[in-house]
Amino acid sequence: MYRLSLPYAALLAKMGLSLLIKVEIIHDKLTNVYVATSPDLKDLIVEAETSDELEKEVWHLLSELLTLDIPKLRVKTATHVSFFQPPVAA
Repeated sequence: MYRLSLPYAALLAKMGLSLLIKVEIIHDKLTNVYVATSPDLKDLIVEAETSDELEKEVWHLLSELLTLDIPKLRVKTATHVSFFQPPVAA
């Protein structure tokens, strides 16, 4: 797998290499929602009431965002998403 944000990602995807998209999930305690952003897809900002709903929304938007952000990229390329929650400072 190769990170989408690294150079030559579109070229390597054309050659059949799987791409990895990193998605950061945070829980906003004030509004009681989960928020997802990605350093790999700058336009990805999703909000949902549960983490399961959030992951479904992210998967739903991926192909559209990939097409908009990297027109050369073939969306049919195998894409892997890594969801993670950064540690919360005490």
